[in-house]
Amino acid sequence: MILEVINLKIKKPIIHQLNENNLEVVEGFYQCLFNRTPLDIIEIKNNTIDECKFEKIDFGKINLINTHFVDCVFINCDLSNITFEKISIHRCHFINCKMIGIEFINCSLKDVLFEDIQGKYMNIAFGNISNVEFKDCCLDESSIMEIKVKDFEFNDVSLINSEIFKTDLQDMDFRSTNIEGIKIDLYSLKGIHVDVYQAVELSKLLGIIVD
Repeated sequence: MILEVINLKIKKPIIHQLNENNLEVVEGFYQCLFNRTPLDIIEIKNNTIDECKFEKIDFGKINLINTHFVDCVFINCDLSNITFEKISIHRCHFINCKMIGIEFINCSLKDVLFEDIQGKYMNIAFGNISNVEFKDCCLDESSIMEIKVKDFEFNDVSLINSEIFKTDLQDMDFRSTNIEGIKIDLYSLKGIHVDVYQAVELSKLLGIIVD
């Protein structure tokens, strides 16, 4: 049987013009370039950040409350241990970012690319994923739970000792993904594509002994 590989066509962020701004004094979050981490902790609340680029920003200095992102690019940023809850992230790229322990809880992710991400312990739960790709990412010991999925790809991703539950991954290709030690329920397992060696690994979850 020949497996038809579906290549996602993720819509790129639409950014027309950027003006360099300081996160500590900026009044609006539209067409801004941010490349300096605030010296003191700041709060961004009840806002939509639109057509912005973040470079080398440590989001540990930013309290994000009910803040949505549209047409944004994050490059070499640290978003470790940040919790996004009940927000939308649309047409955004995260490139070479540190996202250890980040949480996406009940979020909408649409047309999002995660590339060269250090995302160990990432938690994605109770949200929607549409046209999202993880490429060349480490997501070891992460958790994906009860996500509504449409067009979702892993390409050269490590999911060692991760968990996937109650998420329909029908026809998703895991052949370039390291799934050593993964925990996955039958609902999520149904219809995924794996290679022979991965099939042996997954058979352990079913109590099958391969001699």
